[in-house]
Amino acid sequence: MPRPRFRIGADDWFDALDWIDYQLSQPTWLLAEQHPIHHYGLATFKEQCRAFRDVTEPGQGHCDDLQAILNEILERSDWDRLRKTLSARRRRRREKRTNQGPVNLTLSGQAHQWLKQLAQAGQYSTLSEALEQLLPDVVAQLEADLQAERASAIEAELQRWPQDRLLTAIEAYLAKAADERSLATACRIAYQWYQREPDNTKAALLRERFIEDLVWNEAHLKRPAADFLSDF
Repeated sequence: MPRPRFRIGADDWFDALDWIDYQLSQPTWLLAEQHPIHHYGLATFKEQCRAFRDVTEPGQGHCDDLQAILNEILERSDWDRLRKTLSARRRRRREKRTNQGPVNLTLSGQAHQWLKQLAQAGQYSTLSEALEQLLPDVVAQLEADLQAERASAIEAELQRWPQDRLLTAIEAYLAKAADERSLATACRIAYQWYQREPDNTKAALLRERFIEDLVWNEAHLKRPAADFLSDF
């Protein structure tokens, strides 16, 4: 397998395991009969992941063990997606560390009253504590809702496209992704499957993965889907 361009560290441990759990819940690896995970052993890998979950304080040795396994079973597109996920998580942790100082805000009287009620209802000692504890979940849900909304909108548009038009757009996107390495490429393997054996199931999976890439680019790179669709 291609060597990864980064090393998994202790700070990445749980994020990497979360990413693996999500991938195992999807049909992508299961349907790809030639994916290296099948040569390694899907059941074996799942068992090792369960053992890794028992590690509460990972050291570099644990990370090296996980890295060695992933080196054997991940394809280039898998590494690209894992790298993007871990990079986004690292960036969020870094931003959190650099935003620890107090900030003065001007609130309306009504907003201040709602914050006081929020803190009291949650039994938080300060308004800041209430916001720090409650807002991350609220923001995450809003982001998830927005991404789901964008996925539905893009899906509605692409449903009107004939298959040859969609394939042309996907091929152009993958060509661009080869030069712009930050772009998501979850659709690459689905495209290869479709090329080998085109049918309705693989066509639907290809469209789904392409939409996933477009939404990811919008959310994390601020690249509108129109950048990759408007020429077609």
